[in-house]
Amino acid sequence: MRNHCDVLVVGAGPAGSTAARYAAEAGLDVLLIDKRTEIGLPVCCGEFNASREVLAKALPGAPGLDELFPVDPGLVQRPIRGAVAISPGGREYEFDLPGYTVNRDAFDRHLADAAVRAGAVLSLETTFRGRDGRRVITGRGTVEAGVVVAADGPLSPVCRSAGMERSAVLAPAITCRVDGEFGDRLRLFFGNSVAPGGYAWVFPKQGCANVGLGVQGRKTPVPVLLKAFLTRMGFTGRDVQAGFVPVSGPIPETVRENVIAVGDAAGHVVASNGGGIATAMICGRLAGLAAARHLLHGDPLHAYEQAWRAAVGRELLAAARTKRMADRILGSDFLLERTMAVLGGRGMRNVIVYGGLREP
Repeated sequence: MRNHCDVLVVGAGPAGSTAARYAAEAGLDVLLIDKRTEIGLPVCCGEFNASREVLAKALPGAPGLDELFPVDPGLVQRPIRGAVAISPGGREYEFDLPGYTVNRDAFDRHLADAAVRAGAVLSLETTFRGRDGRRVITGRGTVEAGVVVAADGPLSPVCRSAGMERSAVLAPAITCRVDGEFGDRLRLFFGNSVAPGGYAWVFPKQGCANVGLGVQGRKTPVPVLLKAFLTRMGFTGRDVQAGFVPVSGPIPETVRENVIAVGDAAGHVVASNGGGIATAMICGRLAGLAAARHLLHGDPLHAYEQAWRAAVGRELLAAARTKRMADRILGSDFLLERTMAVLGGRGMRNVIVYGGLREP
């Protein structure tokens, strides 16, 4: 492995691969490393992406949507028409939500391949072990890097090496695959008997569904909750994976020294629904461009902080505030039932998709 590069990106998920792609397209020498043996595995994600039109409404200040979306049609598993939110008492609230599901491993490999085609070098089974200024220690040797992009998840060792705070609240989530046909609507299940402090989901794919749940403040382990949900639904699950989702909003500072944070490492997740693929790619693009402008033109690296906050900061902070308010309701099935009845389908769409901001 090389011992010098302009930009070292740690983590080949949607955020890291997108950052690597745009930095490489600008002419920089980019090294993209990932500790895994195969990109995209294991999968712990709902695997749903909203349509470009929904993203444009939900994130009106985000640049580059036409470049990033839509994805290759060959990656689409199932076009999605809308969603149904199911209350603790079983009442259903429908709303439109056009989008599509993907196989996340294939999706991530597609993004990493795009970075490689742009000129980035990909090194798998390469672990970040520490950093001393521009010197980055990996499992394959030491690399001198002008800019280091932390795209290594919510527990980001790269962020810790720069003294950045991690996300304050990490919600445990668990997913599995269930075989069968499940239509063209997402199904979201609320209630403390199902997913305390969060929700369970059934997201249709081709010949199967992504089934899982995310919780907060739970006492029961998520594998036990998932098993109970599968039994309740009459499902048999396979390929079970668990992880954490940052749901407290962006971390206070995403640039320090020569390190910039992006994606889950930066808390770039819509806390009101736990989704982070689109925001990771949007901010990854901005990270790659900021690194290029810093190294090629001398622009301050802190311009990245300003850029992503202008693009999606308002919406991410609003979603985090909505999540904190919802936490008071999610703890009581009685309050949740009443609140969902008042909101109705359109109101649930506003809270879940738009983070409580007024729907355009």
